[in-house]
Amino acid sequence: MTNSRDDPSLPERAAHVAALWGFAVAQPLLHLLGGHPEFFWARGAEAGDIVVLALCVAVAPPLLLVGLEWLAGLLSRELAWGVQVAYVAVLAAAALLQLLGVDAWPVALAVGLVAGAAAAVIYVRTAAARSLLGVLSPAPLAFLALFLLLSDVSPIVLGDSDDVQAAGGGSQAPVVLVIFDEFPVNSLMGPDGRVDAQRFPNSARLAADATWYRNTASVEQDTPYAVPAILDGRLPRPERLPVAADHPRNIFSLLGSRYELHVQEDATALCAPALCAAGARERFPGRMRSLSRDVALAYAHLILPDLAEDELDADTGEAVAATRATPRETQPHRYRRLHANLTAGRPRRFEAFVAGIKGGSQPRLHLIHALLPHVPFQYLPSGHRYRSSPHSALPGLETRPGYSVPFLVKQSYARHLLQLGATDRLLGKLLDRLHEVAIYDRALVAVVADHGISFRRGHDRRLVRAANVEDIAPVPFFVKAPGQRRGAISDKPLRTVDVLPTVADILHVRIPWPVDGRSARTSTTPAQRQRRIIAKRFSHVYLVDTPAYERERRAALERKLRLFGTGTYSFAPRPDLVGRRVEELSPLPLGRERAVIARSERYRDVHPARFAPALLVGHIVGGRRRGGRVVAVAVNGRVAATGRTFTLEGSRGEQFSVLIPERALVPGLDRIEVLLAGAGRLQILRVGDRKAG
Repeated sequence: MTNSRDDPSLPERAAHVAALWGFAVAQPLLHLLGGHPEFFWARGAEAGDIVVLALCVAVAPPLLLVGLEWLAGLLSRELAWGVQVAYVAVLAAAALLQLLGVDAWPVALAVGLVAGAAAAVIYVRTAAARSLLGVLSPAPLAFLALFLLLSDVSPIVLGDSDDVQAAGGGSQAPVVLVIFDEFPVNSLMGPDGRVDAQRFPNSARLAADATWYRNTASVEQDTPYAVPAILDGRLPRPERLPVAADHPRNIFSLLGSRYELHVQEDATALCAPALCAAGARERFPGRMRSLSRDVALAYAHLILPDLAEDELDADTGEAVAATRATPRETQPHRYRRLHANLTAGRPRRFEAFVAGIKGGSQPRLHLIHALLPHVPFQYLPSGHRYRSSPHSALPGLETRPGYSVPFLVKQSYARHLLQLGATDRLLGKLLDRLHEVAIYDRALVAVVADHGISFRRGHDRRLVRAANVEDIAPVPFFVKAPGQRRGAISDKPLRTVDVLPTVADILHVRIPWPVDGRSARTSTTPAQRQRRIIAKRFSHVYLVDTPAYERERRAALERKLRLFGTGTYSFAPRPDLVGRRVEELSPLPLGRERAVIARSERYRDVHPARFAPALLVGHIVGGRRRGGRVVAVAVNGRVAATGRTFTLEGSRGEQFSVLIPERALVPGLDRIEVLLAGAGRLQILRVGDRKAG
């Protein structure tokens, strides 16, 4: 401890606390939130809420800490100095933990204790360190100004987003527009090119009454640009944020003067508060409680991700994940939005939207952009979850390392189809609701997707290249006009910018601004056939209508049918083993190899309606293989699924990931056995466990 005569004065100590708080808390949090304005829009936050929250993050806590230290000083100067040193230790440890990015919380706590103690010693013994903190004391105010004035949140705080140029309309038919995400049209199709009614009965149900424009192409690979193109009928522009201030003329302004708007945007904010019933939002205290809770969880994840991850909700989890990705993945265009991860909240949000659909004579626009069947893949066709965390138990399983393993690419494709089944189930709930409130027959119902997704070895799932345009560009587009009772299929070449003009045409509404799209009901010009999709944040553009496009698209459908024609799980090797009892297979006795299952405790008390652990992952220890072996998983004595072992780039040892059909899991204890299938023999493995994400 310093001599009393050398102790910094209270104002000096306050400056030191402010500097440390700025770098340990204010900067990381405001930087995180500043890149994701949807965090606020999804919670109904207003500009004033954001300012208050920013002040609470950057300014209020240092003042409170200094106030507590002042009170301690009334009792004892030594006590106040001890409080100050404790502040230094805790804040320095918090800052260092974020720099190191330690995932395992026991290790993180140990590192934090050491770092905090070291920082406290340096602070007490080194006058230069205290002087440096004094110089850096304005940091919280600087970070506050950057957040409010220069971040992606600035247009919400400063922009005049209420000026949306609302226009009138002709028809008063109810309008229901559903925008799905990462949904290639081939995923819907069966061998005859129609909707696969067995897998997706509700999509087939809609197709029976609607016109299916199955040759519709997305204009952009990224949601922040693709969704606004649907809503305003204009091609994407790189300088535009997906907020009302940058897209003042859109479907909401077109219909807002005559229609009541019932809107849920999960990745954009194009419906301005002036039109989207700002008065119906939660009151200020409730909004601030929600914001404060989620910001606290976000910060907890920044410090101790392994301990806090299961508590993160959709927007918070994705925002944090963006800050912890690899450098190659964290070079986002400054307009990139949070659009990938609503975790367990996605079906619940969709169901809440459906419950809000009303009948009656009042014309209403019911519009939802749902982040489904978008990754992360975590839902089964039953609607049950099989994955709780946005983080995989095997790092790299669902990112670029995983896309280098042929088996994992096929498994991801299967998981996409399973999640599409869950999405179809939600669509059925929406159709049921429209019938329940007696507006289905007279409503205009449109279902579209913003872009597709690719499942090819070595390709990013959504990065457009010449070799996967046929996967990412084609999207489903269904339109049921008011009174339409017979389905039809059209292969007219359309683009997603044609959605709004088509809706306006059916409603007999004139769009009072220039649009790049055309109604699907008008004739197609040769110029419109030259469809393009924008990729890599406007650095590349790929033609959709090349001479080989249709051939490649048919080949992509045929590939899907080969993989999954007999069932979603038919991609896996050794189907002859599935369904057989382990004792019938006469496996070899236990050897020295052992299977370590991630989160094996989940199989000791299964409750499928809450969580069905259908994805079993782990690794094999005791061997020297690099992968490629067939692994079989038996549930309660019967082989339920098979897979292949692999070694992900950057990992060591042999790993496995096996997708188990939900029907194989029973409530209560499920006994898991892991076997390796070789040439003419099976080897049963000892099974261990470890905690994983």
